Order: sequence, then structure tokens, then C-alpha cells
Amino acid sequence: MEPKYKLIYQSLKDDIINKKYSIGDKLPSEIQLAADYKVSRITSKRALTELENDGLVTRQAGVGTIVQKDALETIQKKEIIFVIPFANNNEFGDYTNGLLQVLGDKYQLTTITNEVFRKLPMDRVKSAEGVIYYIETLDKEIETITNLYLHNVPIVILDKFFEDLPIPAVTSDNFNGGFLATKELLKNKHRNISYLMVTPKLSEASVRSRFFGYLSALNEKQTVPSVLKINLEQDDDLTDLVQQIKTNNITALVIENDVVAIKIMNELRDFDIKIPQDLSIVGFDNIQASKLSYPALTTIDQNFVSLGQHSAKILLKIINDPAYIAPERTVIPVTLIKRQSIQKLGD
Repeated sequence: MEPKYKLIYQSLKDDIINKKYSIGDKLPSEIQLAADYKVSRITSKRALTELENDGLVTRQAGVGTIVQKDALETIQKKEIIFVIPFANNNEFGDYTNGLLQVLGDKYQLTTITNEVFRKLPMDRVKSAEGVIYYIETLDKEIETITNLYLHNVPIVILDKFFEDLPIPAVTSDNFNGGFLATKELLKNKHRNISYLMVTPKLSEASVRSRFFGYLSALNEKQTVPSVLKINLEQDDDLTDLVQQIKTNNITALVIENDVVAIKIMNELRDFDIKIPQDLSIVGFDNIQASKLSYPALTTIDQNFVSLGQHSAKILLKIINDPAYIAPERTVIPVTLIKRQSIQKLGD
């Protein structure tokens, strides 16, 4: 586990890079950071001091900590770029902790959103030692990934993989995740179990693997599968989903990820569908919000720290040994986290 001050420092630096804080903006105070991250004021002060040492901020008594430079302009040697679509990746998964454990003090980690990264000139990208790239969607990223490959930029893909492009990828065991989620529902006497995805996500390898795991578990029990699709931006889709649940007597859902699962649980409450009394739900990811939802969400836990560690280890081998042939795909095990969103049928 990395020291808390390093994680706070990295989070604040990421926010500066991704324009949450612009030049001239004031960062949260030591007291506020200590409260937000549940650390001592000494720890939060250390994080701000590190930013000041990097030349990113100035600290003035009675004024506060002010951003003075764009972090992308202050990069030192031996930089690793981490591309991820989430504004604050620590809320989704603790990849950063795993990356920092491997990179240590020898490399500078720069976390950039996919949108910001796509605007960087290739000369800027090639000034880094390498890139760890979390794929947002395959169709949106194919041009960028291909361009990095053609320019011989050392790269490891995180979460998803390209089947026909020889770039190493580190993913969770999505197939087994879908299998474990469905098996748990079967163990709780559910037979009308549907797989819910956001359209058209079946084109994504990770979601597709989870779906195939769902099918495999049902096949063992000779249970008929069903697929439900929803566009969360369309109210009619939600109404249609409720209708399908009631008409087909669906008693359980395996949902492609926790973000969608939590939103669905909240929305179904307005239709007087009680979770888990009327409908059991299993998500995927074990994000921080999953244990805080009502009811707490049963989910498949991805080991985000391990994903970050393996990605960094493979990338450093590629950087340090030109003859190294990286594995096409490294799969990290997942586990089922049982919470209150499922109930045995008939209880």
C-alpha cells in the first residue's frame, strides 16, 4: 500500500492535468483534504508540499494553495502516462495504488483522461517512457491505439483487449465473473435470470465475456437465458424494462457493471419493485458506491490494485528489454462479494 500522502498528491496532480483545477485556482485546504481523505493534517500538508516541490502550485499564508502551472508542462524524465476515462479513477477502482507500488520513485506517473490524451501531439506522447491505456470503447479508441502501435510506443492495454492487434492487455476474468454472479443466483433458487446490458455493449470484449459466463452457468442448470438491453437516456426504455420484468416473471438480473446496477435499483424503486424482495440483482466491479447503495449491492470484485501492478510490471519489462515478448493477455482472478441485493427465492 502506497503512503496516503502519495495517493492524495497523485489525485490532485491528476485533477490539475485534467483541468478540474486551472492555473490560478485554489486547491482544497490542508484541513479539507484531511477530512476528505480521512488522514491527519500532517499527511495532507505533505501532499501539498510535494506539489509545491514539483512547481505546480504556490503556497501562501492566509491565501492558500494556488495552481501556477499546467502539470503537462512540468514533466520530468522517465514518465509513464496512464490514460483512463474516469475523471477520478480512485472512485472507480484503485488502479493508481497498484501502479505506484511498482513504479516507485523511479518513474513519474501522469494520469490523463482519454479525451485529453487524444489531443496530445505524438511528439509529446513519445517523450514518455510508455503508456498504460484503459480503453473507453473499442470503436472510439481503435485509431489512437493503432497510431501508438505504428509509432512503436510501449503500451499495455487495461480492461479490454484487441483480438487481432499484438498489444499486451491486462484484464479481469470477466467470463468467470459472469459465471460466479449467475451461479450465486441459481444457488438462491432463481431460474428466470436475465442479463441486462446498456446497448450496444455486447460489442465490448469485457461485457461479452461476462455474458458468456452467464450463459455457461445457466447451461449447467439447463436454464433458458434472456437478454435485456436498456438505454439509460431513454425513459421509455426503463418503462419497457419494468414491463418485461413483470410480464416474464423475471426474479433476478445480472447487470453488466455496478454503475448501471445502482442506477437501475434506484429507478425501479419508483415503480414499486423492491430489491431484493421482488428482484435480486448482481453487479460487476465492486466500486466504492456498491457497498453504500441501498440495498448494498452484491457484486463481482475486480482486484484493481493487482490490475495496476501487472500492467506496470509488463510495461517496464517492455521498456527495459527490447527482446522481451509480452504475453498477449494477462487475466486477473475475480471474487464474488455477497451483500443485501439478492435474496433466496421464496424467502
